Amino acid sequence: MTRVCLITSAATLGCLIASAAGEEPDLKAAITKLSVALEKNDKEAANKLIDELKKEDLEYVMELMKPPKSNKQAFDFTKEGIELKLTLMVKKPRDMNANAETYEKMANVLTAIAEYTKFKCPIEKPVGAKDPKDWAKWSADMKEGAKALGAAARAKDPKKVSIAAKKITGACVSCHEVFGP
Repeated sequence: MTRVCLITSAATLGCLIASAAGEEPDLKAAITKLSVALEKNDKEAANKLIDELKKEDLEYVMELMKPPKSNKQAFDFTKEGIELKLTLMVKKPRDMNANAETYEKMANVLTAIAEYTKFKCPIEKPVGAKDPKDWAKWSADMKEGAKALGAAARAKDPKKVSIAAKKITGACVSCHEVFGP
């Protein structure tokens, strides 16, 4: 097992467990650390974490948004999983007082995933309907929506939560329609 250690703040040292002997890396921990670095606006730590995450398969990072029952690494702060919870939030966010903290956690994770995905476009030049510029736009839209979701959750504003969730899901659906799974 190889340990890759990164400084995530002046006082904290975080370690990612990298896959050396065929074991799975802890992507949930890595994305969580990236979300903390981004929240603190610690660009140096965020860049180091992204460089490590770039080595990981996009599919595995996307699986973190599935229901925790179906994936042991999925984020478990919502039983539905982030992906389904976002879809439900577009229609009607649940009680904001009880769920604001969960929505804010989701926003932080989604911001980190969006930051990571912008580097994972599977093509370098346009191929048919696939264009790296679209990939970049959808990653940016996802990140913008995630930041708006965090702000709406802190303000406990259900209408803005719904609008932000719609922006995020729109970016995801658009990207998946063109690039697949």
